[in-house]
Amino acid sequence: MRVPAHIVEERRRQLRELVRRDGFIPVAEICERFGVSIATARRDLAAIENDGHITRTYGGALADYNTSFASIGERDRMARSAKSIIAAAAERKTPRDGTVYLDAGTTVLALARLLAGRTSRQQLTVVTNSLAVATVLGGAPGITLHLIGGVFLHRQSVLFGEQSIEALRNWRFDAAFLGGQSLDATGIWNSHAEIVDLQRAVIEHSTTAFFCLDATKLGRSTPHLVTRWPDAGMLVTDATREQLRAQQVPLAQVVLAR
Repeated sequence: MRVPAHIVEERRRQLRELVRRDGFIPVAEICERFGVSIATARRDLAAIENDGHITRTYGGALADYNTSFASIGERDRMARSAKSIIAAAAERKTPRDGTVYLDAGTTVLALARLLAGRTSRQQLTVVTNSLAVATVLGGAPGITLHLIGGVFLHRQSVLFGEQSIEALRNWRFDAAFLGGQSLDATGIWNSHAEIVDLQRAVIEHSTTAFFCLDATKLGRSTPHLVTRWPDAGMLVTDATREQLRAQQVPLAQVVLAR
């Protein structure tokens, strides 16, 4: 039976919003969410791609990081409670003296706000590729701020690319605080290859990396692996032990933000 055109268009509208919000969505998830076949999911993706909203990839669809992926302001308004809880736990892991890296994730931005509001003495050097983080921390007491160079993406207020990786060459971080878009039994994942390249470079220059991901990121599929367990450092999350066990995440590498 032929599905009415208005139902197809509404499904595709919702699909565009999902890709835009999450950055990546696999075909299997489209089928499950909308109750459609693989062939229908692929036809929907092809139609949306023709409109210029997404890029189809192996097994799913990817939002362009600077044109269709939700902006940093939009993402900052999502899951605020979870981000606040995770940021508070991450703040307790942030040294008061030393050098740390903060990336461009919105949970890490919440951490930056807490660091800017510290009332006790600190002598902290912060390196970041995020203009949003830099705006929060600029002039904060006890913080010396360094912004690395790179290609500027205005919707995300972020700098990255080969220049950013090269700028890390002379830095060593006592701790790095990073975002991500999914985690599973394998490790930490992200949607965009250039972000992953930069995050891997940061990890190489860090004593400990802390990945700040909320429970909604558990078991989701994204195309690029940042790092595998046990090399992933520490996960800071609001997920429960039971949720983490179900995804076979090693609890020894988890800071429970509860």
